[in-house]
Amino acid sequence: MRGLARSIGATVAIALLLAAVAGGAGEIVLGARQFAGRFGEGWGTARPTRIFNGGDPSGLVTHIHWISWGGAAATGYGLTSLFRPHGGYYRRPARIELRAHALGACTPHGPHAYTRLSFRVPTRPGGPLGRRWIPWASAGGSICR
Repeated sequence: MRGLARSIGATVAIALLLAAVAGGAGEIVLGARQFAGRFGEGWGTARPTRIFNGGDPSGLVTHIHWISWGGAAATGYGLTSLFRPHGGYYRRPARIELRAHALGACTPHGPHAYTRLSFRVPTRPGGPLGRRWIPWASAGGSICR
């Protein structure tokens, strides 16, 4: 009888673990939900198709398509607004390349998260992407706070 009870207990534990994995438990998210305050979008979610800082148009990225999400780093491609050299924004959106990296957690008991985000953009819509990666968050680079 004890062997049967142990076997059933092990089966239940495995079933619960598989259900948690299938239900998205353990899914890696992009930073913390509170990163951009109450007007932010996409932060603290897995594979966001849109992120927004809640500020000016250059803080909005739409139509994001992610590659290798869940790996050590994920690359995303989307569209954003670019500043014009003498003020304002270009009318057409420009390509942006995102790199989510530095796997960790934003809180001690929080989900696994990419804690850093870098990007590169062209100098004008339709131009080549810049060579330099720029941290999304200027204050220390973390997208957790």
